[in-house]
Amino acid sequence: MIYFSYIIIPFNGFAQKQFSYIDGYSINTSLGMATTIGELGHLGTFNPVISIAVEKGISQKINLMFESNFGNLSGYEHEPYFSRFKCEFFQSNLLVSLNLSRLFEESRRNSIFRPYLGIGMIWFHTDVYDLKTGAFLRTTADGTTRHTSIFQQAGIGVGSKGIYYTRELVVPFGFMTELWLSKRLSTVFDLRYSWVYNDKLDATTAYNLTTPHKIGGVNSYSDTANDAWINLSVGLKYKFVSLRIMKQRGI
Repeated sequence: MIYFSYIIIPFNGFAQKQFSYIDGYSINTSLGMATTIGELGHLGTFNPVISIAVEKGISQKINLMFESNFGNLSGYEHEPYFSRFKCEFFQSNLLVSLNLSRLFEESRRNSIFRPYLGIGMIWFHTDVYDLKTGAFLRTTADGTTRHTSIFQQAGIGVGSKGIYYTRELVVPFGFMTELWLSKRLSTVFDLRYSWVYNDKLDATTAYNLTTPHKIGGVNSYSDTANDAWINLSVGLKYKFVSLRIMKQRGI
């Protein structure tokens, strides 16, 4: 009996070591409120944004997440633009996050703090209207819109260029906090800043004051500040693993 227990104890230790960090993945869904930073961006104007993501731990402290966002943005400004914009968009991101909680403790904690940085692509269509009369002024689906080498054309739109959704590079970064509700389910709070590689998200630049029906000017997008959108969201995260063990590989 003693000899048998000597065999079982090492086997249990090997099994625990082998399955302590199981590969798995998580599904994340969240609902947030977003506001735009731009010429017509107004921090008091919020719109709902839905996010769906698949998350994968590649180590105990580093996660990869592929995410899609979609929703609407809007904003307005009185003087000197006297106009408002409406934007519909969808965005895909690849994010890398660092689990700061596991820098100090190897086992899973009830709460996790994770900063992250990523790169993505945003597709958006924006229309601008006069703030007083509601008259249509301009759109990102207009053939008069200036393009840089980064601008890509997608879909069937209007104007000589056939543009509807403008596709552009975006850099999202922020931090998220997870609060575990069970072994597989947690709630996630996320604060994010998405920096867009143009000044066109609100279809307005500093060069359109004299001709409000057009967007243009020499180097109009390289000489003006880039637009961005900020999102604060809350969601649920469910992890899929083969064994229910506390120490997962970052998921």
